Parts: sequence; C-alpha cells; structure tokens
Amino acid sequence: MATTLTRDDIAALMGGVADGMIAAKDELTALDAELGDGDLGRTIERGFNGIKEALAGDLPGDAGRLLFQLGKAFGNAAPSSFGALYSTALMKGGMALKDKESVTLTEIADATETALNALIERGKAQVGNKTMLDAIHPALQAMRAVLADQGDDISAAAFMEAAAEAARQGAEETRNMQSQIGRASWQGERSISKMDPGARAVGLMFAASVSYLKNQQ
Repeated sequence: MATTLTRDDIAALMGGVADGMIAAKDELTALDAELGDGDLGRTIERGFNGIKEALAGDLPGDAGRLLFQLGKAFGNAAPSSFGALYSTALMKGGMALKDKESVTLTEIADATETALNALIERGKAQVGNKTMLDAIHPALQAMRAVLADQGDDISAAAFMEAAAEAARQGAEETRNMQSQIGRASWQGERSISKMDPGARAVGLMFAASVSYLKNQQ
C-alpha cells in the first residue's frame, strides 16, 4: 500500500521544517556573508515565521492549496531574491498537487520536479551554476531512485532521508563550482571553495523534514 501524507501531515511537517530552519539562521547568515550580502539568515527567519503564522490561521482543505498559501506567506514575509524563489517553489509545487487531500511519495517527487523546473525558468539558472538548484536536483534524483528501488510504500522518513543526503552532498559539491548567478557571481574565481548558501539552505530543509518525520515514528 502506497505511503501517503494528508493535508494535515504536510502542514505539521512544514511547521517542523520552519522550526529547524529558524534555528539554522546564523549558519546561513555566515555562509551568505562569504558570497553575498549576508541577509539569508534574516530572510529564512522572516519567511518561515510567515509560514508559521499562516499555519496558525485558516488552512485550505487540500495539500496543493496549502503549499500554495504557504509559498505566498513566505514571499510576503521575506521579500528578497531567495524569498521570491522559495515562494515560487512552494507555489508551483503546490499547483501540481491541487485538489489532493492526500499525496503519495511519487506525487511529492512529481511536485518537486515541477518546483525545480519553475525555479529554472524564473531564476534563469541551470544546474551547475552554484545555486539552490544544485541541491534540489540531486534530491529529486534520489527520490526517483529510492522509489524505483523500494516502491511507493517505503516510509516518508526513509524517502526524505535519501533526498536529504543527496541535497547535503549537492550543497557540498558547490564548493568546487564558480558562482554564475547574482551577487555571488561578482566574486568570480574567488567563489570557488565556498559553499553556496542557497544550496545549503535546501539541504537543511530536507534534513529538518527528516528530523520531524523520525520524531513522529
């Protein structure tokens, strides 16, 4: 029987991710200060507090509209380049799950792919440009691989753990890349050896989801 997550499951999971990300704000500020203007931690704090406020209010009845609403909340609370991109990811991913009161792991992978494609279109970046894409893309590949190997009835924690490890490795590998997009690109070759803070943020989001899911077992 396929593993599914209900609207309420996803809402609780996003709350757990918000708590984990707010706790990581100082690490992300330090990473961003090496490549950008050092505001990512503040963006993360504001955006995920916006998500927490939205979760405490009236929520839509299906998973897709829930994620869309949370994406809007993040973007409104954290108007910045990262805020706009993460908002886009949640909103477009949510649109892929419209009207679904519960979702399978395969559908989550499908929504992640939709979000990835939306980020490529909006951000005008590609995998390998040293951005958050370099964590999302390997995470998606890991999702597809674990589903192909173990099927859609594995636990949500195991599914997310595979994605989280791939995202972590992807973020680490950005140290070998030269930044091609945004303020970080101004550093040219000096950006090599430094981890992309957006990719690290994505890795931490997946890791926070694993921590939450394991605590529910």
